[in-house]
Amino acid sequence: MNLIARVTSSGPQKPLGDVLRVPLGIDVWEVKPDHLILRGTEAQLDRLSSMGYLVEQLEDVARHLSAFARAEAAEQYHSAATLEEELRQLAEARPDIAELIEIGRSIEGRPILALRIGDRRGGVPKVLFMGCHHAREWIAVEVPFLLAKELVERADEAPIASWLTSGEVWVAPMVNPDGHEHSRAQERLWRKNRRRNDDGSFGVDPNRNYGYMWGILDVPTSSHVPSDETYVGPRAFSEPETQAVRDLVGCERFAGVITYHSYSQLILYPWGYTEKPIPDVQHREQMVGMAKEMQTLIQGVHGKIYVPQPSSELYPTAGDTTDWTYGTYGIPSFTVELRPRTFQEGGFILPPDQILPTWEENRPAAFRFIEQLVTAPVA
Repeated sequence: MNLIARVTSSGPQKPLGDVLRVPLGIDVWEVKPDHLILRGTEAQLDRLSSMGYLVEQLEDVARHLSAFARAEAAEQYHSAATLEEELRQLAEARPDIAELIEIGRSIEGRPILALRIGDRRGGVPKVLFMGCHHAREWIAVEVPFLLAKELVERADEAPIASWLTSGEVWVAPMVNPDGHEHSRAQERLWRKNRRRNDDGSFGVDPNRNYGYMWGILDVPTSSHVPSDETYVGPRAFSEPETQAVRDLVGCERFAGVITYHSYSQLILYPWGYTEKPIPDVQHREQMVGMAKEMQTLIQGVHGKIYVPQPSSELYPTAGDTTDWTYGTYGIPSFTVELRPRTFQEGGFILPPDQILPTWEENRPAAFRFIEQLVTAPVA
């Protein structure tokens, strides 16, 4: 039986951070100062108890799914096919400023698509927005898609018109289409892609497969065990999904990147692989300042608080997207963890009536990111 559990420390000799370093194969959902929320089997949770941690079983996963993962709710989120159709419609409606580009193909042969938006003049600054590295994070498809939709449909309005003259915005809303389809049809909480591993298990975590500091950790949140949720893969860029992003970023040399995930309402910036701060003080201050401004802009819409912090303060990761884009290219790079804040509010299964409010509160932060970077002088 799979269970959702709350784990707390039993005393100073049992720091919570140690749970994130024990190879138990658990699925970490939330990391708070005083507790963790995990998904695991009874055996895994019993082991944590035997190690001296306080483990409170909160809910059976099946009950959680029955409460939130209803068929009528799924219909209000994009599938890979409906996303492709709507992106194609956007490109066809405004061929003067929008072009749909296949940046790669998934393990199972699905196209990985990016909408390129702008006047397409050479030598202009460009920014990249991505979504759905993790299959179960459906809201992370909708926010970048709605960004692309608004940019195209309001392309002639100020200030969007000036942004699209000054630079380009690239939007790739579904980096992991195979995993996403599997989460729709088979396992709603599926996270990884659909690579068949040597041990018979399936899936590599695309957000642990990028080349910067790949594989230097072996912990529950960045694992070398193929069956684990955060399996880093057999080598850096082993997956066609991460190869597609690698090749796109290497070719286009973006001025900045935002990648959307869920959940927890956070604004994360490098590093994930170490608790040490970014050594370049100017870069660090720039990203901290941008993250704090995003927080203010987001909170100003519906009052939701998204906490800015280094990725490693959530939990340690190696080979993630933003460590790679910043570590390799030195560009401002952020992971925005969208609604909700807790699993009791749905966790990875965000009720569809929150799709639009989630986009509304993230719109000003995304727009400010574009404005800052595409109107900046080209170095």
